Amino acid sequence: MFKSLNMQQSPINSKLLLIAVIALLSFIPLGILMDITSDRQALQQQVIDDIGNSWGHAQRVAGPVLVMPYTYEIVNNSVDNNGDIKQVRSHFNSELVILPKQLDLDIAVQHDLLSRGIFESLVYKGNISGKAQFDLSNLTVANLIRFDYRNARIVFAVSANQAIDKVSRFDLIAVNSATQQPTLGELMPGTGLSEQPGLQSGFHRLVDLSDKHTQLDTDFAIQLRGSQAISALPLGQQTQLTFAADWPHPSFKGLLPTSRHIDNQGFKATWQVSHLTRNYPQQFSTQSQQNLTEVEAYAQLFQPVTHYGQIHRAVKYGLLFILLSCITLLIFELSLKRNVSLIQYLMITCAMTLFYLLLLSLSEHLPFSLAYGLATLVPIISVSLYMGSIMASKRHGAIMAALLSCLYALLYGVLKLEDYALLMGSALLVVVMLVLMFITRHVPETEQKALL
Repeated sequence: MFKSLNMQQSPINSKLLLIAVIALLSFIPLGILMDITSDRQALQQQVIDDIGNSWGHAQRVAGPVLVMPYTYEIVNNSVDNNGDIKQVRSHFNSELVILPKQLDLDIAVQHDLLSRGIFESLVYKGNISGKAQFDLSNLTVANLIRFDYRNARIVFAVSANQAIDKVSRFDLIAVNSATQQPTLGELMPGTGLSEQPGLQSGFHRLVDLSDKHTQLDTDFAIQLRGSQAISALPLGQQTQLTFAADWPHPSFKGLLPTSRHIDNQGFKATWQVSHLTRNYPQQFSTQSQQNLTEVEAYAQLFQPVTHYGQIHRAVKYGLLFILLSCITLLIFELSLKRNVSLIQYLMITCAMTLFYLLLLSLSEHLPFSLAYGLATLVPIISVSLYMGSIMASKRHGAIMAALLSCLYALLYGVLKLEDYALLMGSALLVVVMLVLMFITRHVPETEQKALL
């Protein structure tokens, strides 16, 4: 069966066709490897989501804000049975949300890695602290009857209550007031603003403002847990936000920071935000349902390239490596006039494909660089020894080992230099083309005619 495929009995065009068929067939195992990698990546993401459900997902903090209940009046005209027009007054209750005049918010994050099986999830503990100033000298509501000062509350919103570890401080004091300080109640879960975007969940504290203070200051410190990212809503008329973390790979979205500093120990970013950057006012009724999330300062603890992403990119070069190995074997076959059978071409293809499966398996248990180095030993050693045996030439085996070593070294550079991956990949193709042109420059003329 294989004898008919020997070099001496088949035209070179048929041999090239054979290599093309092998290359097309290699799409099957490479495609399977891509599917396996995707499945493992999906399983990793599922573990990350499960850990996030227990530990805490990406957190968004908003506040503090002051909520003032009030009663207002609606007057409607109606016609009685005698045809006379009279006014009907109806009273309704609502709440006024008062945003701070000045908000200073400091967020310090310390990262950690939680493991479940062989998978890890990036999580953090965050310390949220700051101060806020409220100006109550000009509270205006249409058709107002009265404010319920005794049942006001101060609110702080977070994405998920179960991620709150501790509230160290959450105080409210009157500034420059000769009257009695506001009476504060106990910390209570929930915000009472379940239909207000950005303020749906969190905690609050009742406050008695019967003395009608005009200026209030809030001092707060909160510890919470989260994963992947943290963000804050700049609710102040003037807001200063500071994010600091011990993670060296931040990704900023939404409002970009005014200043930032990033090094190997972590990052620190600062935002200076005016209320002019958003479309909602400093005071609004809960009936208006303002979207407070339209402007957001967002910092993600970014993981530049996961090993699954690197493997995906490596498999995309699999066909190129298989073709180069088969073409190199064909060149050696031409130069030494050896007979190479179909099964030998297939064995080399299998060895080249096995590299990606080994890389996937090892990278789940070892650092990627070490896994990559160990996985490359299989094709470099097996293919070079196999080719040296086929050609009965240690020199040609050594040439194949050197060629594969250079190719895998270049591929490693492509995988590591994420921002320059396309440039490196293009350079790799150019180098491969030049090397093949150099090797084939002395192909016998009769063989060149056969190639035509």
